[in-house]
Amino acid sequence: MEFRVLGPVRVLGGGRPIGPSGPRQERILAALLLDAGRVVPVSRLVDVVWDGEPPATAVRQVRNLTTALRRALVAAGAGEGVLTAEGPGFALRPGAFDLHAFEDLAARGEYRAALACWRGPALAGVDSAALRPDAERLAERRLAVLEQCLAAEVDAGADGTVAELTALVAAHPLREGLVGLLMRALHRAGRQADAIDVYQRAKRRLADELGIAPGAPLRALYDQLLHDEPAPGRCFLPYDVPDFTGRAADVSRALDALRAGRPVVVDGMAGVGKTAFAVRVAHRAAGDFPDGQLFVDLHGHTPGRDPLPPEAALSALLTQTGVPASRQPDGLDERAALWRSRVAGRRLLVVLDNAGSASQVVALLPGGPGVAVLVTGRRRLAAVDGALSLSLDVLPPPDAEALFAAAAGGRPGAGVARLCGYLPLALRIAAARLQARPLWTVDDLVARLGSERRRLGELRAGGRDVAAAFALSYRDLTPPQRRMFRVLGCHPGGGFAAAAAAALYGTDVTEAERLLEDLLDAHLLRQPAPHRYGFHDLIAEHAREAADAGEAAAAVVRLLDHYRDGEFSFVAERANLVAVTALEGHDEHAWRIADRAVAALREQGHRDELTALARAGARAADRLGDPHARQLGLANLATAHWETGRLAEAAETTTARLRLVRESGDRAAEAAALARLGAVHGMLGRYADAVGHYREALVLAGETSSHDVACVAWGNLSNAQEMLGRYEEALTSAARARAIREEIGDARGAILASAQLGLVLARLGRLTEARSTAERAVRAAVEAGYAFGEAWSRIDFAEVLLADGRPRDARAQAERARAILGRLNHPLLLTMAANSSGAGAQATGDPAAASAAYRLALATARRIGYRAQEARALVGLGVAEAALGRDAECHLRKGRALQEEMGLTAAAMS
Repeated sequence: MEFRVLGPVRVLGGGRPIGPSGPRQERILAALLLDAGRVVPVSRLVDVVWDGEPPATAVRQVRNLTTALRRALVAAGAGEGVLTAEGPGFALRPGAFDLHAFEDLAARGEYRAALACWRGPALAGVDSAALRPDAERLAERRLAVLEQCLAAEVDAGADGTVAELTALVAAHPLREGLVGLLMRALHRAGRQADAIDVYQRAKRRLADELGIAPGAPLRALYDQLLHDEPAPGRCFLPYDVPDFTGRAADVSRALDALRAGRPVVVDGMAGVGKTAFAVRVAHRAAGDFPDGQLFVDLHGHTPGRDPLPPEAALSALLTQTGVPASRQPDGLDERAALWRSRVAGRRLLVVLDNAGSASQVVALLPGGPGVAVLVTGRRRLAAVDGALSLSLDVLPPPDAEALFAAAAGGRPGAGVARLCGYLPLALRIAAARLQARPLWTVDDLVARLGSERRRLGELRAGGRDVAAAFALSYRDLTPPQRRMFRVLGCHPGGGFAAAAAAALYGTDVTEAERLLEDLLDAHLLRQPAPHRYGFHDLIAEHAREAADAGEAAAAVVRLLDHYRDGEFSFVAERANLVAVTALEGHDEHAWRIADRAVAALREQGHRDELTALARAGARAADRLGDPHARQLGLANLATAHWETGRLAEAAETTTARLRLVRESGDRAAEAAALARLGAVHGMLGRYADAVGHYREALVLAGETSSHDVACVAWGNLSNAQEMLGRYEEALTSAARARAIREEIGDARGAILASAQLGLVLARLGRLTEARSTAERAVRAAVEAGYAFGEAWSRIDFAEVLLADGRPRDARAQAERARAILGRLNHPLLLTMAANSSGAGAQATGDPAAASAAYRLALATARRIGYRAQEARALVGLGVAEAALGRDAECHLRKGRALQEEMGLTAAAMS
């Protein structure tokens, strides 16, 4: 739900307006949002609504309007705590709020994104004298952020600033900050006379309208521009490419640091555009360093060149400052001393590009404060004390697409940008290849880049080669670092943890972490999240090509052993588990990894990965032909179908498993298959068949001492008996389930069994016991951090509360369950929670909310084939629609027919 004040005051849910309703409620909403998270006194709201002339009933009207606003927000999906009465007033706690987003983005320096939060004047259309100062304050804040934005863009040399500033100065002619920015932008564009004219016009206007002179900063800027002359120092900077794209915030930060006398160190992976960035910053800063701009390529990673020794680099710098080679001393220390004395007291900018190591740089650092230093290198250089460190990543997709289009003569290429991994060097090479082949289309280039095995080979043009750039980074690694780089390329997934890297290498985690950090420092790895590492796509291809077949095969087996037997987070590694189980020729590993993973992921909400793993495990077991592996594969596949609500497929898979285990004589597995088949039949409304399967399962579980199966069968049998109205039997079954769970130490299972027990007690009218039992189950689930169990328990607790005549509390429990299930993506329980929520809403006199909840339950139940919940949703929807004055007979007739067909009790459907 999105709240807005930067423009018309609005609340949007799913892109559709929710409120406010009428001008008075609009003023209240505006006042609450302007003090979001704080209590706004009713007296303040009265002033806002009536502007100092309230009627006698003003306080009551404000409370009524605010309560109505809260109801509308909650009905549209907001949490119960979104708008609360507290002490002398009300507090609104919005989730997504455009004013908060604006301030957060502005604080991070993302000014254009911040300004995009505005959709018109603040509080547009709200006619309240009490709110007018707030609207003016917000307008001033927007203008201040716009000034910050334009200052950064002027410093970065962005195009279009002159036109925008000209319009802003026309609208705000007395705002000296804008006048100064326009003068600077004109000066940078080579329009010094226009900049001076802007100052003269501002000076006259200030005198005519306010009787004052321009402030000291504006006068100082005018004096600077008036006496500006070409810098006497020489410029050795390379060409500044006209199509440099993006990185405005980093350019601005680098400029600020250089002007403040702080060194700047830029690092990043090969091809990320470090040199282009440094040259752009240096050209923008040149005017601040009138004694010259020096540039030395240290050749830390230049094909065919050794890194430049510090002595040679100092010689180049001394030559640029006018000291011929014949007058330069020979020793490193003597040459460094001459360099420092030569630049002392001068305003110089020194760019040290392509450093291979800190040892190349240290001797080149000047001693005085007037010389700014900008260093680039692939490795992170910690030797420059006090430096601003900037690590450049690949470009954001829009900037990468813009760079390719500019370099390719205006041809758009989103697909090319993606296949190049948004890496500037790769983008420029791809654009050059396209330009050099007039008959190629962008689609032709995309097709050539589409194969991972040949992509690096395609990214060569005019002496530039992405693979060669990566090879130089690889060359500088130690032998252990090189081996780690190669074996990491054998990982079939995306990001990975240190434990997986240790397995690939064949070492312990401590050593693996050290090598990973080395590769991270060399920008051959990324760290997308704490304790997770990964490759850029193109570097991953280079790593795969670097490993020989024998080394790769051994590394993959060690990785598979790790995922089969090791300790790791199944949730964090789920995508990698899918990738490794898809590897050909490793079926024994694949089915065992899948078997572990399905058990770990089944209640975590990651349905896509759960299904992919179960399918991969079942296929691998089929190829092996091992009956035990096959039946476990089918069991896992049935679990995946069950968790994702594909009940028909779950029934089919479980039947196939039952047939297989009966053929092999595996009685314990037969018990498990019968228990699962009973559960599926129950969901499909075949409760009598379900009871039969459960009883068969319990006999076999007793014979084979399969306690886990017995727990499941007793719990599900209780559910079926409850649905059929056999409450005493259901109570006995639920108690047996809980007792066994507690006996074998299954705390989570005991929570589920306790919740079922509480529900059956409520059906028997033992409401005090029922409330206590269900409430304890909820509390135990929360304390254990067991989200699935909490949702399950809250649904049963809601049913207990409905039976106890407490529908408001029941609705709150059901809504909390729905919120959890939205995260877990569990359609079976979601159907039940929605029905419980609908019943609570109907009983509290809110048929509209009840109708919405029942419709959700009905749609979900029909999609997954959950017939009992479908029947309940139909009957509930009929009652709600009738209360709203709509035709409800069709829903009621269909729901009751389904109930009758399944033999269900009215209590189970209430």
